[in-house]
Amino acid sequence: MKTDYIEMLKSNIGKKMGNRLPGLGGWLNGAVSKISDDGDLEVEFEVREEMLNPMGNIHGGAIAAIVDEILGFQLFLQSEKDIAFVSMTMNIDFLRPAQLGDIITAIPQVVKIGRKTANVKCELKNASGKILALGGSNFMRVL
Repeated sequence: MKTDYIEMLKSNIGKKMGNRLPGLGGWLNGAVSKISDDGDLEVEFEVREEMLNPMGNIHGGAIAAIVDEILGFQLFLQSEKDIAFVSMTMNIDFLRPAQLGDIITAIPQVVKIGRKTANVKCELKNASGKILALGGSNFMRVL
């Protein structure tokens, strides 16, 4: 478990992470809204115009990016130091749309960390607590 990183996140609850993360994670610009001593976290993402599809709903690819980011983030926090994983599979059930300005809360959960693989799942919820999407991924250990 990455306790030093967990403590840093606790001191930055509610702050956007866009300027502290590289690449796609920075572009998604989430903010940790909750984190426990064990690294269980919740991250909020605001739906922006560039995340929308032509119908004005969040694009499935943006949902997939949020799911992939939050699953990997949760696994990173709860895995041992100097261990790294990459995604092998990902499955997403799209249940409800989200529109411009909506806040999506991502709630991941590590199901299992094994010697060679790990499994993580998550829920994406809207502000009223309704589930927008369910996601899950299997990860392969690379370090």
